[in-house]
Amino acid sequence: MPRFIDRDIRTAVSHRVPFFYGWVIVTAAFFASFSGGGIQAFTFGVFIKPMSEGLGWSRTAMTGALTVRTYAGAALSPVFGRLVDRHGPRYLMMLTAIVGGIAMLLLSRVVTIWQFYALFGLMGLSGGTGAGGVVTEATVSKWFIRLRGRAIAFGTMGNVAAGVILAPLVGVVIAISGWEAAWLVIAAIFFGLLLPFSFLMARQPEDMGLLPDGAKSREEVQALFQRKGNMESAYSWRLKEALRTRALWILLAAQVIAGFPSSSVVIHHYSYITDEGFSSAVAAGVLGTLAISAAAARIIWGLLVERYPVRYCMAASYFGDVLGLLILLTGLNLGFAPMLFLFSVVYGLNIGGTVVLTSVGIANYFGRDFVGTIRGTMMAITTSSVALGPVLVSMAYDAQGTYFRAFEVLVGLFLISAFVVLFAKPPTKAEQVSPAQGDL
Repeated sequence: MPRFIDRDIRTAVSHRVPFFYGWVIVTAAFFASFSGGGIQAFTFGVFIKPMSEGLGWSRTAMTGALTVRTYAGAALSPVFGRLVDRHGPRYLMMLTAIVGGIAMLLLSRVVTIWQFYALFGLMGLSGGTGAGGVVTEATVSKWFIRLRGRAIAFGTMGNVAAGVILAPLVGVVIAISGWEAAWLVIAAIFFGLLLPFSFLMARQPEDMGLLPDGAKSREEVQALFQRKGNMESAYSWRLKEALRTRALWILLAAQVIAGFPSSSVVIHHYSYITDEGFSSAVAAGVLGTLAISAAAARIIWGLLVERYPVRYCMAASYFGDVLGLLILLTGLNLGFAPMLFLFSVVYGLNIGGTVVLTSVGIANYFGRDFVGTIRGTMMAITTSSVALGPVLVSMAYDAQGTYFRAFEVLVGLFLISAFVVLFAKPPTKAEQVSPAQGDL
């Protein structure tokens, strides 16, 4: 039976807006990912040089904080996924906003590397990054079926919007007032944006007497599943069932392999470009262009995955990443700045779709009811490569004095992922009736 929520701000808003309340959920997810973008790849890359030079830390030591944060988030992502399936995202997001804001305030006063690591670990444990993505993406997946691709695309665009808006802003603040003041700006975003929007979140449309995509009847929802065919599972797979499928392990393998380059490139390409003699203005322009392209990619891939099988979309995206990195390496070798901007467009238009395709793929293959549990469990595994990639690249740089060899390896990893994911055919099951919500 649906669990109706007592009358509160969500009920009031749902009665006032002239559109499906699911889009309010998407908007809240957008600002959640925007807030988290303050300590993720796009913005973190701007902090690397000024903090490492000002505090005497190596780049390896700096990026090690991302590893701590990511592993801390991964440790709780299965728990967060299960909680969002059962109880919804509201209080988890409130926790993230409060703990995250406090952590940002304290980051402005760090003087030792252990303090830096401890605060990034706190962010991971609060769900501010990895586990927070499980919460918002799983929630959006529950509210949409027909328009799931574009809904997740809009909901996750906050992270790349942070690259377009927040990263340049942080750069300006650092230039004028120092890196300490820049952390205070990000703290204000956690308190001023994420916390208010967390009050609007709800677990699934049925809890508010609604249906996915704003459908008028359950018959309309069932007709949608029939039209989707094998692109969308009407059956909600339990975690134990999903773990027995070939599809889940192939998707997992592709994501683990691609995790190394996807997290490494966005963090290190800014430093790589300046190391090769280009100005910080050029590097910042490339970063901004990449962020804009990645934002556009969310929408493009979100629309494409509503029409074409997700595994083909994922393979095409990985191949595009390969092409983008080859353009970057060629441009740096020739010292030709226009190729760097071409890289940012090509790479951004492909890497930007990764989070959308990953979330849509899990929901499409395994249904709505337990998507948070399954997504959280997979993230606990894929995090290893996402966390280790930037550190290994930093170690290669510290040892060789150049990023070139490391980036060559990243190209090969994307290529392997593109081939692997093509084998991830949707799982099949004779039973088409969803299990009870409480049975995970």
